[in-house]
Amino acid sequence: MKHFQINLLSGLVVSIILLGIIAAATTFVTARVYRELSFDFQREHSDRLLELEVQDVLAGLAEGAARFGEELLARDDFRAAVAEPDSLRLSSELERQLSQSGQATIVGLTVYNRDSGLLGQAYRSSGMAGVICPELVHRARAAERSSGTAAGLCRSADRLYQAVILSLTDTAAPAHLQVVSDPLPALAAMDGVLGMPVRLVPPGGDVLHASPGWEGAVADNAVVSAYNLAAGDGGALLRVEVAGSVDKLLQRLGQTNRRLLAVVITVTLLAVGLALWFVRYSVFKPLRELSYQFSRVRLVERGEAGGAEALDPGNAPVSFHALGELYETLQDMAIRDPLTGTYNRALLEDRLQQLFVEQRRDPSTTAILLVDMVRFKYVNDLLGHHTGDLLLKQVVGRMANVLRESDTLARLGGDEFTVILPDTDSEQALQVAEKIIQSMENDFEVEGHKLSASVSIGIALMPEHGQDVDTLLRNADYAMYTAKERRPGCALFDPSTAAEIKAARMTLDGALNQGLERNDLFLVYQPVLDIKTGRISYLEALVRWRRPDGRLLLPDDFIRVAEQSGLIRQLTEWIIDTACRELTSLLPANPGLRVGINLSMHILHDYNLADLIGAALARYRLESRSLLLEITETEVMMDPEQVIEILDQLSDMGFELSIDDFGTGHSSLAYLKRLPVHTLKVDKSFVSDMDTDEDNACIVHATIDLAHNLGLGVTAEGVESRQVYERLKEMGCDSYQGYYIGEPMDKTGIAVWLHEGREVLHGL
Repeated sequence: MKHFQINLLSGLVVSIILLGIIAAATTFVTARVYRELSFDFQREHSDRLLELEVQDVLAGLAEGAARFGEELLARDDFRAAVAEPDSLRLSSELERQLSQSGQATIVGLTVYNRDSGLLGQAYRSSGMAGVICPELVHRARAAERSSGTAAGLCRSADRLYQAVILSLTDTAAPAHLQVVSDPLPALAAMDGVLGMPVRLVPPGGDVLHASPGWEGAVADNAVVSAYNLAAGDGGALLRVEVAGSVDKLLQRLGQTNRRLLAVVITVTLLAVGLALWFVRYSVFKPLRELSYQFSRVRLVERGEAGGAEALDPGNAPVSFHALGELYETLQDMAIRDPLTGTYNRALLEDRLQQLFVEQRRDPSTTAILLVDMVRFKYVNDLLGHHTGDLLLKQVVGRMANVLRESDTLARLGGDEFTVILPDTDSEQALQVAEKIIQSMENDFEVEGHKLSASVSIGIALMPEHGQDVDTLLRNADYAMYTAKERRPGCALFDPSTAAEIKAARMTLDGALNQGLERNDLFLVYQPVLDIKTGRISYLEALVRWRRPDGRLLLPDDFIRVAEQSGLIRQLTEWIIDTACRELTSLLPANPGLRVGINLSMHILHDYNLADLIGAALARYRLESRSLLLEITETEVMMDPEQVIEILDQLSDMGFELSIDDFGTGHSSLAYLKRLPVHTLKVDKSFVSDMDTDEDNACIVHATIDLAHNLGLGVTAEGVESRQVYERLKEMGCDSYQGYYIGEPMDKTGIAVWLHEGREVLHGL
């Protein structure tokens, strides 16, 4: 069987045609999406137009009724009738004024005293009696105090009315005048203003009004918009609907689609022609010239100069020097990372192999540093790979400034780099690692974003920690795993921990999935007290994971794995839901109790975070003040601009926000004063020993003063003794937590603590 073959030119033409077909299909799909978006826009426009028109109509009616009422209140004969305790005379006067009114929409007048007692009434319809819209009576008192009016909609005897209440306060017996209007005729007449048929539908009743042509408009292509009128208590009163034709919109969309398809076909044909020209002059011609050069060189080397001269180059040949430059370029590309310009993994492994050979001849120690950027995945996920690439280039520049010319910097891939330090022992390697970490302390300016790029560094020594490349790099990776849990983030490989680290990394990711499914996770709560009153400020919720073997894992053992495996959103959702559910059970015995929840950096960049928390609150009928949200200082400074945007959303929803572990990062005061936070929580590393370490005490005192000057509260964590508590109280700290109050307790334990410990809180 003969194999199907296709040459370069044909393949390129076929590829372009296929791309044209894909573009046409994409255009068709885009047109459908654009059609739906256009319909949505038309619907939103109609909704807004209807809402404004209804509000204008009601406002006009209310204004007319208020004007009529004010004129009536100014008449001496009406005021005299109100002053006399004769309801018949007052009703007669109201009937006379109503009959003389030039506003047909006004259908009733009533007067009642400050105690809501009816003094007189007059209605155009015999079916109307008493005070219409009695729920507006209480608003009349406010109107009396402010010498203003109260207006609103209500339903009486299956009819919609608008009532305006005016206060008569400058008489011996203050009273209220209620002017009742019928808004239905004005609402029905909106079809002339809007140019669309209108329908009025009461809740659960028959249609009150439908403009001529309503049925026909709905049967054709139309967008139906609606606006619901509601009473002051939120009860539905009337649904106003309009039907807007979209025939012209569909016609314009059809024309646009045809034009787009024509453009796609035209561009495809032009691309095919351009490809033919490009391949001929950009591919075939250079290849022919290179072939001529190689053939000529071979003939000259064999001494066939005449044959070389007889060759037809076709066009001016490319110089052999240019071919050599091309070879050098390709060779350089083979050993360098195209993004950062550093060496790649191939060169790294080759150089390590050479060092192993040299080490056997001349024994020496070489240090291998495995450098991993912390949370670099967030930059790529949230700001895009382009921003991540620019950040990588700046990081490489800072590392290169720390290294010697004899050192080798290579990129393994992603955000991992390796540094080879020849003739370097463990102490020197740790010093270099610390210099690299210090070089990352200042923020990076990347396309308007201020980003931090802290690193974790694992160190392995050759030949002590490996006799081959794979073993050496693997042990450096194990050391980096340990370094991620330290400050500064560097560690030398410890052979005694290798087996444990390997087992943990292999099982933790899968076990975390099982932990969520089997509900091996649970929350514990540590109380935070007001330092002045001794009352509970809130309970901080802390997640724990009980492994099947009974071992208890703290968040530091699995949160990072959850972030790397993509389980952090699921885990955060579980924590929020569990905290809200357990808070609901504690609230009956502890009114006003709040729970603080720690948010991961990854979830903090999720624009759906507000909806996630709001759904949990709605599910358990809690208010936003029931939760206090805590974020760490380092996480804020990863990308403060975007974090501020998310925090603003949460603050607008009424959540109290707190910066956790303050003092362990490198906050900028320019950003700190822009953050919509309410509290700073001083890290326990400064608090726990401040009774014996004056430096830490000064740091805590300065932090409290700074926070108070910014209008923020201060919470100190890690309070473990009476002495620390007293010093914090002297410094003016607002709240505190720690083992001095109580260790983290599960739901049952905290319930008992809240019940039994309430009386002793003031004595702490």
